[in-house]
Amino acid sequence: MKPTVCSSAVLLLALCLFATAAAAQSRRDYAPDQSFIFGVAPISLLTRSGKFNLRGEWAYSDNKSLSVIVGIPRRSKLPGWLAGEIEVDEKGKITTNDFRSLGVIVENRFYLGADALRGFYLAPYARYNRIWLTRVTEAPEEGETRITGAVGGTGLGAAAGWQIPLGNNITLDLTFLGIDFKWFRGTLTYSSTNPENDVEAFRDKVAEAVEDIPIIGSRLTPKIEDGKVKVRTPGWVLPAYRFNLTVGYRF
Repeated sequence: MKPTVCSSAVLLLALCLFATAAAAQSRRDYAPDQSFIFGVAPISLLTRSGKFNLRGEWAYSDNKSLSVIVGIPRRSKLPGWLAGEIEVDEKGKITTNDFRSLGVIVENRFYLGADALRGFYLAPYARYNRIWLTRVTEAPEEGETRITGAVGGTGLGAAAGWQIPLGNNITLDLTFLGIDFKWFRGTLTYSSTNPENDVEAFRDKVAEAVEDIPIIGSRLTPKIEDGKVKVRTPGWVLPAYRFNLTVGYRF
């Protein structure tokens, strides 16, 4: 198991144990006049998500709230599984490996207990995601190969979760099940500085690389434009799973 996954699992276990220990006294400490929460998602700092998640929540009635999660782009390395699916050639030294992501999720939460901001909830939601990537490799005789791209999409779904007060102000919010259907599309651009580069042969290598991308690979047709090879994804609807853990401050 990779170190980042191990760290995330340990952190999640520690937070859950802390939440269990505090649950017995949470009802006594709960203050119903507190209607705002601001939180951070620590696991997003330990994984190659390309973003750092912040969450705000406002209880606008006794058992309903509006929750907004914003994934702020941060520089990260392109995940290995994704790099393997789009890489043209494994030769050469990687000089740039930049992966960033933006996400916005808006939920309308319905708490099944008597109070908002605590307990079990169900939440329909809308989401927007966009990722950017730049990957550059250099080989002594073949020059530089550059892959750049952006993929974005919107979706609608529903989630179930549990929010646990930890004392007077701290909360632990766990969205343990979120399923949505997302429409997305994007473009990958491949270029090479190899002086002996045959653009048509390069296009064929790109086509061979991207055809293994799950689900949509067979529908990707690289085209030559201005000496570069571009791969545009068709508009596509796919299911997605969402998990989120935030530690918040209630005021």
